[in-house]
Amino acid sequence: MIYLFKRNKVNISTALKDLEIGQSALYTTLRKLLQANLIAEVKEDRFPFSRFFVLTDKGRKVAEHLVEVEKILKETP
Repeated sequence: MIYLFKRNKVNISTALKDLEIGQSALYTTLRKLLQANLIAEVKEDRFPFSRFFVLTDKGRKVAEHLVEVEKILKETP
């Protein structure tokens, strides 16, 4: 979710390259995030008819908290 928060929207091929995870793992994660209403799928009306994923309002709120947690974890003791 932090990945999507930092990029605003992303398509599957870009996410696969950037995250270096398997296609199956990505699709499973996207399905779960869609079911939890944390992300939404946006389809373009014009060629090449790309599909993008964006955070919902609920997802953005969760991602903001995750960014804060990430900052805390990166702090040195």
